[in-house]
Amino acid sequence: MVTAGLVAGAAIAGGLLLAAAGLLARPEPLASALARLDGHPAPAPDRRDARARSVGRAGDLLAQAGLERPELDRDLQVAGRTREQHLVDKLLAFVAGLALPPVLAIIVALGGVPVPIGFTVLAAAGLAMAGFVLPDLLLRRLAAERRRGFRYALSSYLDLVNVILAAGAGVETALADAADAGRGWAFDQLRSALARARLAGESPWRAFQRLGEELDLPELRETASGLALAGTHGARVRASLQARAQAMRNRDLSDMEGHAEAATERMSVPSVVLVVGFIVFVGYPAAYEILGF
Repeated sequence: MVTAGLVAGAAIAGGLLLAAAGLLARPEPLASALARLDGHPAPAPDRRDARARSVGRAGDLLAQAGLERPELDRDLQVAGRTREQHLVDKLLAFVAGLALPPVLAIIVALGGVPVPIGFTVLAAAGLAMAGFVLPDLLLRRLAAERRRGFRYALSSYLDLVNVILAAGAGVETALADAADAGRGWAFDQLRSALARARLAGESPWRAFQRLGEELDLPELRETASGLALAGTHGARVRASLQARAQAMRNRDLSDMEGHAEAATERMSVPSVVLVVGFIVFVGYPAAYEILGF
């Protein structure tokens, strides 16, 4: 009975793997189909385009199941991933978690150690749920790290803008030159926002406002509001930007100290566990003899 249950579980897991493979099937490109109908040699298929279409197909199917969330879209925007790719990762992790316990149970059973089918089912359900949630946790962690890095870069960017403004440049010139002087993901986002603003004929602070909303960065939205006052009402912006950059550095320093203290507390956990284990190891024989178990 146990072997039959394990085989049934493996068959179910294999069926789910085949279903996932079907979702990721690569359809025939349109150029190849038209060339085949015309009797011409089919061009070499573009694997990247086929992959993108298959990922989009699977992602659309999963999106119809009600998995769309605004905060998830913002995290994906920060991480540089699409919703379809993320949902496919969730599906693959779910199927892998569901298939792993039956496969391991079959291997153990072939070695002569039967595994209860109830334990296998519970393990498969637990790992499947964990696999479905794990990509969300990893994405949230990556997005938080990138937002933190953007705040660090934004304070440096504002310092560069202040230096260029002190040299007599205009606000828009200072914003563009300061963005060109930096490297990294944050400065790439700032340069892209300024480039789109130039092409669309809109103000740089409007582009920063939109970027702050897309990436969920309140610091950038506040900076855009201060720049809008300077660009439209002629307010003095240097002092405001300098104070904002200093406030951001103070906040970043507080965050770093908080993370360092949390890491120190986590480092003490293994020591506490080791001491408790040593006490139990030493005290168990004495307790056994005294209590007469």
